[in-house]
Amino acid sequence: MGVFENLLKLLHPFMPFITEEVWSFLRPRNGAAESLCVAPWPSAETPDESLLAGFALFAQEVNGVRNVRKDNALPNKEALAMHIVEKEGRSRRFDPALVHLGNLAQLDYITEKPANVNSFFVEGSEYCIPFTREVDVDAEKKKIDEELDYTRGFLQSVENKLRNEKCINHAPPAVLVSERKKQRDAQEKIRLLEEKRASLPS
Repeated sequence: MGVFENLLKLLHPFMPFITEEVWSFLRPRNGAAESLCVAPWPSAETPDESLLAGFALFAQEVNGVRNVRKDNALPNKEALAMHIVEKEGRSRRFDPALVHLGNLAQLDYITEKPANVNSFFVEGSEYCIPFTREVDVDAEKKKIDEELDYTRGFLQSVENKLRNEKCINHAPPAVLVSERKKQRDAQEKIRLLEEKRASLPS
């Protein structure tokens, strides 16, 4: 009831007559004193940071599945299997939504990447979707090589900043923390891309 009433309060400026009518039917009101138009605005609650972080991860996972479909001309109606090599600390909170939005017939967790899969990486975890048709191995290698070149260049630029004494001495601590995280993430991505490249048939 509380959630629905808060929604009515938020909608009231845009559709006042309808929301006021619905408000009056939800439960008994004390006349004009409890009219929706004088009801207090909903107060913001402290955000659940772990929920927000998990949702951001989930959004990247959904984009990863969609990119695999796009890159390999796999229709959205074709149900796919997916295996996840999980990085420690990954939340499974949104996995049911991932199955739904990704149209996954199977979602499981493994410790080693299998052969003959399309894969992508999110925050150190690797998401593997088995080939459903003939794959152009040379094109896949070229794509990985291009991504490796870009990531290595990005890592080099981050490490140049971290080697710059002027930057280190004058940058706010939060900036240094962010740059070091970028460095670790890029190193991990390079490692995973190199493993993916090596797993493709010669």
